[in-house]
Amino acid sequence: MRTLLFVVALIILVSCSSQRSLQKTYVGKPLSSLESELGKPHTVFNKESGDIYIFEKIEMLKSTEISQHKLTLDPMVTPKVKKTSHYTVTVVDGVITKIELEEQYERNK
Repeated sequence: MRTLLFVVALIILVSCSSQRSLQKTYVGKPLSSLESELGKPHTVFNKESGDIYIFEKIEMLKSTEISQHKLTLDPMVTPKVKKTSHYTVTVVDGVITKIELEEQYERNK
């Protein structure tokens, strides 16, 4: 019974991930659908298995106060962060066949 619950939980986690939702949204669609949202690709590689496009999206995330559920004189505040998202897209004959997302966070001073 425990193994069945573990397997079901694992399947749910895999199917609900952001990577899986990207795959569902863009795989099988033309590259122009992604370009309309992310703009021009940052880098393009031509390989035998298909063209690889790398898109880059940069966001500045503001600092926010962390709620501690009590009154304090010195509130805890998260730092400002620069979030860089790299989308690696494999395209064969103008159709997206694979997409991967890598996110990096860099603390601003």
